[in-house]
Amino acid sequence: MKPLKVVMSAFCPYADRTELDLSAFGGQGLFLITGDTGAGKTTIFDAIAFALFGEASGSTRTVDTLRSDFAERNTKTYVELTFMHKGKIYSITRNPSYERPKRSGDGVTTENPDATLQLPNGDVITGYRDVTAKIVDILAINYRQFKQIAMIAQGEFLQLLLAGSKERGDIFRRVFNTDFYQTVQSLLKDSEREAKKRCEKIEQSILQYISGIICPESEQGQLLSAKVSTATIHTSDDILAELRVLITSDTMLLDNLKQQIDKLDKDIATQITMITQAKYINQAFADLKIIQEKQKSLNEHDRENNVQKKTLQDAEKALYVVYPLEAEYLREQEAEQKLTQSISVLDIEIQAQIENMKTVQAAYQAEIEKEPEREKFVSAIDRLTKMLPQYDASELLESELQMLEENQLTVCEVLKELREQKADLLEQKGSLNKVLEGLTDIEINLLTCKQEAKQLEASQSGLLDLQDSLSTLSKLQVESTGLQMQFTDKQGVFLAVNSVFIEKETAFLREQAGLLATSLEDGNPCPVCGSTVHPSKAMLAENAPSEAVLNELKNETDLARQNMQKVSEESASKQTEVKLAQKQLLHDAEVYFKDIDRSIMQEQISVLVESALAECRQKKMENDYKYLELKELVSLKNQSKERVDLLEQSLQTNEDIATQKEQQRSSIASNIDSKTGELRILKSSLEYASRLQAEASIEKWAGNLLSLKEAFRQAEEAYYALKNKLDGNQTLISDKRERLTNIIQDKQQALESYINKRSECDFPNEEAYHSALKTESEIIELRDSINQYQSEVQAVEQDLRRLSKETENKQKLDIEQLETAKQKQEEEKKQADESIQTLRARMFTNDPIVQALEIAIPDAVTHQQEYLLFSNLSKTANGELAGKQKLAFEQYVQASFFNQILIEANKRLKIMTNSRFELLRQEDSVELRSQTGLEIDVLDHYTGRVRSVKSLSGGESFKASLSLALGLSDVIQSYAGGVEIDTLFIDEGFGVLDNESLEQAIQTLVGLADGNRLVGIISHVSELKERIDRQIVVSKSNTGSRLILRI
Repeated sequence: MKPLKVVMSAFCPYADRTELDLSAFGGQGLFLITGDTGAGKTTIFDAIAFALFGEASGSTRTVDTLRSDFAERNTKTYVELTFMHKGKIYSITRNPSYERPKRSGDGVTTENPDATLQLPNGDVITGYRDVTAKIVDILAINYRQFKQIAMIAQGEFLQLLLAGSKERGDIFRRVFNTDFYQTVQSLLKDSEREAKKRCEKIEQSILQYISGIICPESEQGQLLSAKVSTATIHTSDDILAELRVLITSDTMLLDNLKQQIDKLDKDIATQITMITQAKYINQAFADLKIIQEKQKSLNEHDRENNVQKKTLQDAEKALYVVYPLEAEYLREQEAEQKLTQSISVLDIEIQAQIENMKTVQAAYQAEIEKEPEREKFVSAIDRLTKMLPQYDASELLESELQMLEENQLTVCEVLKELREQKADLLEQKGSLNKVLEGLTDIEINLLTCKQEAKQLEASQSGLLDLQDSLSTLSKLQVESTGLQMQFTDKQGVFLAVNSVFIEKETAFLREQAGLLATSLEDGNPCPVCGSTVHPSKAMLAENAPSEAVLNELKNETDLARQNMQKVSEESASKQTEVKLAQKQLLHDAEVYFKDIDRSIMQEQISVLVESALAECRQKKMENDYKYLELKELVSLKNQSKERVDLLEQSLQTNEDIATQKEQQRSSIASNIDSKTGELRILKSSLEYASRLQAEASIEKWAGNLLSLKEAFRQAEEAYYALKNKLDGNQTLISDKRERLTNIIQDKQQALESYINKRSECDFPNEEAYHSALKTESEIIELRDSINQYQSEVQAVEQDLRRLSKETENKQKLDIEQLETAKQKQEEEKKQADESIQTLRARMFTNDPIVQALEIAIPDAVTHQQEYLLFSNLSKTANGELAGKQKLAFEQYVQASFFNQILIEANKRLKIMTNSRFELLRQEDSVELRSQTGLEIDVLDHYTGRVRSVKSLSGGESFKASLSLALGLSDVIQSYAGGVEIDTLFIDEGFGVLDNESLEQAIQTLVGLADGNRLVGIISHVSELKERIDRQIVVSKSNTGSRLILRI
């Protein structure tokens, strides 16, 4: 993917439509994006990333903040990108969500995010998400991968260079998606944990089974019990074997006990039969004696039973034969008495009714004669009732007239209020128009104030950056001074140690010469100079060191020299950083201040920044107050305009209502005149002044008529009621007298039947009959007593015959002796039953335990083997094997990627450092207790030593981090599969490099841009401007940023 043209509109600091034609660079080579800090250099890459994927590149910048604060209200925010991929041209347009002014009316509305993609074949894809999905499909990478391949962000790869194994592993996890391998590690760890739990669980089950074994009290059982109490998983097989033997022994013992109990059951059954027969015979002898005594008692009550039979016969004849006839006679006698009394009472009542009939009949005749008076009242009521609707019409007209007069008064009052309201509205409108005349240019003043606020904000931000730069410079100077003091200390140590070494070395050499001189003889040649004459031989030195001591001093001297050189290099590197920081500070300060004295630059800039910040804050505070006041005035102007519009609407409404009310007033006056004439004509034809008086007369006449009708009705009802009652009583007394004659005859016949039947039943008189008469319940009780006696006699005779037969030729037996024998047999059976219950309980418990152990013990072996397998895999995958390097599975995979990254990185680092440095992955951990595998060392080919990458100077660290970033980009692109990203943006700190290092870095990037690749460097370093001709120059102002393309 190679961008050809980028168009930004109201995007970040670019207020207007800004077009960048990248095709002018010829599609390859190195170019520079330079400009002021905060002008929008990195925004160019943001625009490309946003157009493609709808996201911004910064970690703190979000899509909803991409709208430019400098843009005009009606300027649209969007990015257009034309790019080439695999020889085909694509065009994409995308806008974020942002607030814009409403097309009609005041206020703002939200513009929804949208995107359009035009394909090489002319097809068009629309929709924010759909376009992003298509771009991912075309480029074969997502936004995160694109950022890693196409953008080397400032500081990120220095962090990667200096990170520890864990931090670097987190970075590689995001870059190469190695989460899967970490998941495999976690799954294996979980599998190991679960397998261990299963082993522990089944071992606990086995031990729990064993603890439940019931052992007998025998010697064998006590031995097994001892093993059970001290059981472990390793002794479970032995315990299982002994338990099987115990169960076999218990089975045989159970069979013997069952046979013993069967024999005892038979003996006890035989004994129970003998006891039962003995009890039966003995009971028969006892029952025979009782029956004989009972027979004797019954014979003594035989005479009394015969008397009860005679009493029962007389009572049944008296109750069931004679009593019904007596009762009939008494009923007829009572009926005669009641009817006679009733006839006497009714005769007296009839005589009184005859006398009362005369008075009632006279009153009824008087009311009949009042009929003409009643008809007169009916005629008068009917005539006046027909006139009542005319009274209603009269009252309705009066009501309508009253309502019209009230409406006329209301309309007049409304007209008066409308005239007063109109005058008030006109006065308010005049006042508001004067206010609006004084606020004519208030919006322009507000916009000017807002622009001043943005300028002050930008100035304050720049000054705060200068303050940070001053603080950083001071820190670097303190560190540099500290390193210089360390160098002085290290140099003093070195000089002292070196002086001692030289002194000792001289003594040692003199000692060696003295030893040699002792063997010299005149005439023999010296092995050193060859002379045969030895006029002045060397003497042995006092206190000469041994060779071992001298070597030790030499090592101390070398170590002191190395420490001094190391501090010297660090001090030189730190001084370089201080100079670069001073140079950058001066460059940034000259944007705000002129004529800076370089000799006191730092103090002068600090004072100037403090003063400028105070002034800026004061102006910003004043501008903020002014902005709030202007904003309130703009709000007042808008409210006044709205109020004027409302007042004009109210005036028009007032005029319309006044016209309507005037017409209404004229109509009401005309209706009042018409209704008044109608009312005058209607009242002249009425008999009474009002309906109320007419209704009062009707009500009075109706009352009189009602009284006459009520008196007639009462007299008529009283007459006919008394007449009907008298006729009924006369008929009733005739019927009762006839019934009395019949009842007297029936009573005489019933008396004769009663006397005859009493004589037939052998009752000589009425006294004898009543003495024999008993109630139904008494007769039943008497009959039951007789029957019970007869039943007892028969039962005793039957029992006597049976028991005599059962005891014939037999005698009583000794039951106690038989019971004693049976109890002895039952005790023997009870002991045998208890032994069986104990044995069965033990077998019931032990049998399932054997079955469970036969399954669980092999399962435990299987689970233990499974645990060992998962444990070994988990420890291998998680780098936890004892005595091995702590390299986990994910780190092993990441190390493979890391090796490839370092191979690619070293290709660039070799060029930039003249083959001095080479990045190496630390293969072996210093100790086997910590997890490593992603540490970086650096090989210095000048010294042949391998040291930590953290020991590199600032410039060396930049070269290494840049090489590492380029290597990472190459590896990611190679693993993306078919990905072609032919453009690379580098946003790194080139300011820390000296001229030679900067030249080497540029040559590396030029080599990277050879062929068909476009490489852009984002930097404000002035040296790069001199070395790179093709530039995009970004400048900022108080109205937004601009860019210029230089070829």
